[in-house]
Amino acid sequence: MIPEWNAEGVLPPINEDDPTGFDRAPYEVSLGQVVDRFATSPERCDILAGYLAHRAELHRMGIHSGFQWLDGSFTEDIEMLEHRPPRDIDVVTFAPVSDAFFDSLGDYDINLLGGDRANLKQEFKIDFYIQSLADPAESLVAMTTYWYSMWSHRRTGQWKGFLKVDLSPAQDIDAESLLAVRRQELEHEQI
Repeated sequence: MIPEWNAEGVLPPINEDDPTGFDRAPYEVSLGQVVDRFATSPERCDILAGYLAHRAELHRMGIHSGFQWLDGSFTEDIEMLEHRPPRDIDVVTFAPVSDAFFDSLGDYDINLLGGDRANLKQEFKIDFYIQSLADPAESLVAMTTYWYSMWSHRRTGQWKGFLKVDLSPAQDIDAESLLAVRRQELEHEQI
């Protein structure tokens, strides 16, 4: 379950009722829960559509296992905090991809994995990074620590939570269907 934003407009970094428990960021949620919670405006729906389209590209490349951490202003009540909609969603993908996998990719796919960040933001509305789960343990721990420390705070230093979703394509079709329904609901609200 995705916790409600706290009074500061962010996901709480921990369950305040059980501060030493395992119910903490990154909160493990379904893709449908992400769409259900955050498809609340046309801008947010556009970001989710781009994110889901990028996931489809990962699946096309053969990246079907692992998980993604989701963060950034998209997971915050940025409309209240800064009086603007989110511009993108921050995504770091942890997947069991090897150096041989990366070496086998063409330029187009390399760009989809972060080689062309400007295009990823423009085309998919994501700020995307990938971390190989095949890296040596020490490197993997160092990079996971880096991402956790980067994403558990706003730029102001304020603690916040973020989300974890499974990378398997099993949930994507249902999430896309839910997003289409949400878009229709929003369009009817504006009439």
